[in-house]
Amino acid sequence: MRFFSNKEIAKLLRDIAAAYSVKGGNHFKIIAYSQAADSVEHATSELKDIWEDGQLDTVPALGKNIQMYLGELFTNGSVKHFDDIKKGLPPAMFSFLNITGMGPKNAYKLASLLHLKNIDDLEKAAKLGKIRMLPSFGEKSEKEILKAIQEFKKTTVTRYPLPFAYSIAERVIAHMKTLDACQQVESLGSLRRMVATVGDIDIAVASNKPKDVINHFNKFREIARVLSSGEIASSILLQNGMQVDLKIQPPEAFGALLQHFTGSKYHNIKLREFALKSGKSLSEYGIRYKKKLHTFWDEKSLYNFLSLDYIEPELREDTGEIEAAHEHLLPKLINTNDIKGDLHIHSNYPVEPSHDFGKNNFETLIKRAKELKYQYMGLSDHSPSVSNHSSEQIIGLIEKRTIKIEQLKSSYNNIRILNLLEIDILTNGNLSVPEKGLSLLDGAIAGIHSSHTQSKTTITRRLLNAINSKKVKIISHPTGRLLLKRESYDADWGEVFKACARTNTFLEINAWPTRLDLPDSLVRKAKDYGVKFVINTDTHDLSHMDNMHFGISVARRGWLTKKDIVNSYTWLEFSHQFGVR
Repeated sequence: MRFFSNKEIAKLLRDIAAAYSVKGGNHFKIIAYSQAADSVEHATSELKDIWEDGQLDTVPALGKNIQMYLGELFTNGSVKHFDDIKKGLPPAMFSFLNITGMGPKNAYKLASLLHLKNIDDLEKAAKLGKIRMLPSFGEKSEKEILKAIQEFKKTTVTRYPLPFAYSIAERVIAHMKTLDACQQVESLGSLRRMVATVGDIDIAVASNKPKDVINHFNKFREIARVLSSGEIASSILLQNGMQVDLKIQPPEAFGALLQHFTGSKYHNIKLREFALKSGKSLSEYGIRYKKKLHTFWDEKSLYNFLSLDYIEPELREDTGEIEAAHEHLLPKLINTNDIKGDLHIHSNYPVEPSHDFGKNNFETLIKRAKELKYQYMGLSDHSPSVSNHSSEQIIGLIEKRTIKIEQLKSSYNNIRILNLLEIDILTNGNLSVPEKGLSLLDGAIAGIHSSHTQSKTTITRRLLNAINSKKVKIISHPTGRLLLKRESYDADWGEVFKACARTNTFLEINAWPTRLDLPDSLVRKAKDYGVKFVINTDTHDLSHMDNMHFGISVARRGWLTKKDIVNSYTWLEFSHQFGVR
């Protein structure tokens, strides 16, 4: 029976949600399959392994029926119920769903009306002007579809969001650490530098028994086959298609191996040039100086031998870190244990939101925040849907929710609870909540959730309108990117950063696995403008509150310290910055 990766299963569940949507299925079933797909995509273990362990019920958003169907998939290789739902629908429509902005109904129309077989056919139809001739499409939508196809083709190179690769590497590392011969085990490359997307996984082991280490590595549970195996290195292919490479070095030379293969390429080039100025030559085995090879147990000793302060892996991108290390000017980077609160947490409170609900109730989320030893937290559901409610109805829903949260505030003395909402910055620049509704809140998180392809001028105006609102405290996932799925929208970031600094509006670093937004390059630029930041998990399920360290990694790559991150402040300091009591 063939292996189904989490990515394939998530795609299958989204296809079923799409099929239900086209055939006019139950709205709650569509939501259930969509949420299940998100949960599977972000699971930290392969779903088949979880199923074999009898633990599918521990995966968020997997109802009993979906669990049953997945069991059938793993047992038989297909699901009769799924085949029945997709029957009569053109297969091409499901491939079209991979294109940003393509919904199920439009995918169905295009595939059926134009008799298309694949994405290449769709691209040809767009270039020939056939799409604009269809009802409800037009020239503008045709151009947007063509642009989205071109972006999709750029992202087909095999890379993975950092959290996905990180969780796999953690399992490999845990496996290697069960062998006593492995004295140290570390990840390497872009994964160790915590880059937003990762290709293959590289693992380094310090050991004097390389043969034992390689034999152990080649027995990893998730392996599909061994690609190559030598005396101090091995490569395996996992069942999910990822490649993992192992490198081994004696403990006394492990520091040089770590430094050499952590990279980045440009950091290493600059470091070699710096070393040569004092007659030193670098390699993965150590530093040759005055005809002697000097080896290093750790990286700190290696950098110090070059008259440099230790440079954290996240900074090694040749963006001034070597010069700063030489002048003792490197920042003391933010750490996960510095965080005092999480302000972007979605619950299942029935506020009839514009977007998806969270899974958990207020009390469960508060309990988890206390377990994480947070001093404060923000309950930040999506605001009520503008398309389904009048202004009066929106205010009424917020009033009811506010009463509930005020009751909770009086019930918990050892954690501060903030009454927040994540509100939409609408296409015309207005906010999705009337002023009277905003006045009921401790603050608002504002974000763009629609029309990401608008012009740079329009996107900038939308962001500035939100930043200039007195109740908007945070701009959520500021660039709107979805890793490997949707590019950032274009904005005049200099103007945005100046406005944030002037109004004391915080830019969010969103730790959601496929966002990691604001990107690290813009984080560093924003810091130069004097902008303050908040690192949030954008939690929709209790387990998501553990993703904070991925947001931390972005902040570290952006050279941020505790003073730059407002939710690293104590409650007294934070409340002053946020403007709450």
